[in-house]
Amino acid sequence: MAPENTRDKLKKYARLAPQFAKLIGRLMKDSRVPARQKAILVVVGAYLVSPIDVIPDFIPGIGVLDDLVIAAFALDQILNRVPEECVREHWEGDEDVLAVIKEVLDIASGRVPDWLKRRLTA
Repeated sequence: MAPENTRDKLKKYARLAPQFAKLIGRLMKDSRVPARQKAILVVVGAYLVSPIDVIPDFIPGIGVLDDLVIAAFALDQILNRVPEECVREHWEGDEDVLAVIKEVLDIASGRVPDWLKRRLTA
């Protein structure tokens, strides 16, 4: 079996966007998540439900990639300040959420402009 290429991986992870949206909603309600991280989640949540996207959602296969990358960057910031068990507890997917976040970030780090990375990790 041939190894998955980057595009195939991103398409596979793009299907997880609804689970990431649920995860963000649940983390916003969790008292273990500090207020600043909740503010990040509110901004990301607003972006996810906004009709204005970097990549329009109606484009098949890649339309939700911007949502996925932004959610992964935000969740990575939260993982630095919230116990991993908290994030895993709120995850509904079968995949290891921490591994998914890491892989999406690894893939995206070479494709996201530096100015945007700085904004997302500030």
